[in-house]
Amino acid sequence: VELDVKLIEGLVVKAGTTVRLPAIMRGVPVPTAKWVTDDIEIKTEGRHKIETDNYSTVLTIKDCVRKDTGEYLLTVSNSAGSKTVALHLTVLDVPGPPTGPINILEVTPEHMVISWRPPKDDGGSPIINYIVEKRQSKKETWGGEPRELAETVLAKDILSPPEVNLDVTCRDLITVRVGQTIRITGKVKGRPDPEITWSKDGKVLVQEKRVEIAHDLPNVELQVKEAKRSDHGKYIIAAKNSCGHAQAFAIVNVLDRPGPCQNLKISYVTKDSCMILSGVLTVKAGDPIRIEAGVRGKPQPEVVWTKDKDATDLTRSPRISIETTSDTSKFVLTKSRRSDGGKYVITASNTAGSFVAYATVIVLDKPGPVRNLKVTDISKKCESKRMVWSTYSSSVLTNYANVTRLIEGNEYIFRVRAENKMGTGPPTETQPIIAKTKYDRPGRPDPPEVTRVNKEEMTVVWNPPEYDGGKSITGYILEKKEKRSLRWVPVTKTAIPERTVKATGLQEGTEYEFRVIALNKAGPGKPSAPSKAVYARDPQCKLKVSDIFYVISKYFCTTFNPPGPPAFPKVVDSTRNSISLSWSKPAYDGGSPIIGYLVEAKRVDTDNWVRCNLPKNLQATRFVVTGLIEDTEYQFRVYAVNKIGYSDPSDVPDTHTTSSQLTLIPSYVVKM
Repeated sequence: VELDVKLIEGLVVKAGTTVRLPAIMRGVPVPTAKWVTDDIEIKTEGRHKIETDNYSTVLTIKDCVRKDTGEYLLTVSNSAGSKTVALHLTVLDVPGPPTGPINILEVTPEHMVISWRPPKDDGGSPIINYIVEKRQSKKETWGGEPRELAETVLAKDILSPPEVNLDVTCRDLITVRVGQTIRITGKVKGRPDPEITWSKDGKVLVQEKRVEIAHDLPNVELQVKEAKRSDHGKYIIAAKNSCGHAQAFAIVNVLDRPGPCQNLKISYVTKDSCMILSGVLTVKAGDPIRIEAGVRGKPQPEVVWTKDKDATDLTRSPRISIETTSDTSKFVLTKSRRSDGGKYVITASNTAGSFVAYATVIVLDKPGPVRNLKVTDISKKCESKRMVWSTYSSSVLTNYANVTRLIEGNEYIFRVRAENKMGTGPPTETQPIIAKTKYDRPGRPDPPEVTRVNKEEMTVVWNPPEYDGGKSITGYILEKKEKRSLRWVPVTKTAIPERTVKATGLQEGTEYEFRVIALNKAGPGKPSAPSKAVYARDPQCKLKVSDIFYVISKYFCTTFNPPGPPAFPKVVDSTRNSISLSWSKPAYDGGSPIIGYLVEAKRVDTDNWVRCNLPKNLQATRFVVTGLIEDTEYQFRVYAVNKIGYSDPSDVPDTHTTSSQLTLIPSYVVKM
């Protein structure tokens, strides 16, 4: 739906004015329009009129009154969906009466002090002053005491030059079909009222059977009913008064079926066919090309037949025969080929001069092989092991087709033939290709490590696989088993987005092994090698000097580590120069509280990661990266921070492009 920006900002008119609210609408299938105000659907009745066709809808309100002020909702819908836009109208009128009663506050022999309250309706415009009148109770007339102005005043009209503005629906190309109504609407202002004329191609338009002109200033309208092809062109509206003149124009295109062909000729006739030409000779491949020319001149002209600009001598070809008499020259080429098409030239010369004539020949043949065949453009298929071709489709009109119902893992060959009215051309084949997803499954991660152990639970961490299959890792499956058992069981019911998890519910004194499987959109990869076997039991306090801090209590020994990576990082919004991120707290805090987060970003075409939140760590689990370049791809990652250090980065899946959507409140600016 397209609206004039003035309608969106709000239209202000005086009471008694006729208002037109136009909107352009597009959609497939053709949409329907519905106008609503104050939760009531507007119908064509009384002062309201709705005019809708396949391309636009117009709501007209005649003789506006104060209560017409409000918001008008236009909903355009078809089977694919709907869209609603709001138009605002304010109708100005004289204010209502002041709210009574009038209170007398003070009385003296010379004056009285009175008071009142403002009117309930100010008419849509602020009250600028009040007029107070009085009358003696014995008299019937109201009025104040007369006063004379200090100087004389010349009574004259306010003058302004004309202004012409066509409605938004008429500013671009107006396209209608033959038989429809051409409608051009707009507004004309000026004092005194301008004289208005409509013209097309220099000819002034007047009211007639098919032409209707309506001027209800400031509204103007031109209608051309039952449009013809000849009605296309440039329509000009001109307004003129004593202060000046102005004009505007609209371009109209009228669509119609094509006209008849011209200059039709019959080339040659057989017992069951004839060739009809238009200034061009068309034959089928394999049929003969026959051209006959009348030749006259004294002395008898010498005739030479050539082809195309290179003036190829045609007498050397065994397929060509030329027979020239005193008044004609006949050219016959047998078993025509596609390459025989072109311009055939006959030149007749004698001592008095020369004359040249030509005929253009088109040879119709089956199409040649298709070019640049790719695996995504499919028409026919077979499994390479079977070598039996099966037709996928024989009616593909585009240069691509989506082949479905293939068997994953099978090897296929595809081929395509072009077809025209003459027949089917030779096939073009692809190389054998295996039906599989566009991306591979991820590789095997390294064996996971067990970092914290007690008699009931263990903390397991791991690194991502070196190969992600061409698509970002979406999560992991962690499995465990008792060392002497052969059965692996998952630690959690769902995939794990981070690379740290706490395995609980262990049996004290049992030796456990762990392995991890990476996931992407193509599916799960192969499991890693198992971790080192670890007993489920409380740790013994063995302290050593290192970068890891230990806190010893009376009953247990706690190890401090950097935290695990943040969970579920994702993009929640974007504008043309900013992207909004969010994430969740890591599952493992390293034994020390999380004190903040760090966000980094980089452009896809560089390897330079840049810190976005400077100089302090973020306290919230969301952040808006601003100062980005419009329509540029970026990658993002997030770190968790505790007193020990930084976690491994948690990558935001996929790359993201800045685009104009909602405006977000900026937090920090990163210069890329």
